[in-house]
Amino acid sequence: MKILLVVGKKKVGKTALIEKLIPGLKRKGYKIGSIKYTTQDHEFDTPGKDSFRHAQAGAESTLILSPTKIALFSRTLRSENLDQLLDFAFFEYDLVIGEGFKNSSFPKIEVFDSKKHSGLLCSPDDNLMAVVGDIDPSLEIPHFLPNQIDSLIEFVEVHFLK
Repeated sequence: MKILLVVGKKKVGKTALIEKLIPGLKRKGYKIGSIKYTTQDHEFDTPGKDSFRHAQAGAESTLILSPTKIALFSRTLRSENLDQLLDFAFFEYDLVIGEGFKNSSFPKIEVFDSKKHSGLLCSPDDNLMAVVGDIDPSLEIPHFLPNQIDSLIEFVEVHFLK
């Protein structure tokens, strides 16, 4: 499985970039998954619902199936086991695009806005493969302006999918 992370500081356009990458790659026929990391401990399951009640009864993981969706709620599968999560959820996908996980060793594209922040989170030593931003950080890796989505999709296709 191939993993590409989109990283960056808060409010720089990570999600907006992913919203452009996914349909662009899908138009080329690729099966794309996504995973998002958050530092917030959200309550994803609704109190009172059966799946919530299963968890309250002690189930470590609960899988919910409907005719069109699947959801997994787990207290034991954690972000520290990212490889295990990815294998479980995205078997046979061409590419999984992750948002966040800046400390992971997977390849990264960093989104950068010089008007909001003064420096990058990652370097080529962190497996940074490209930067998407308003200025070129001169790191000897590819730089794309935010409106160069077609060039970025081509870069992703060449470096991660072929």
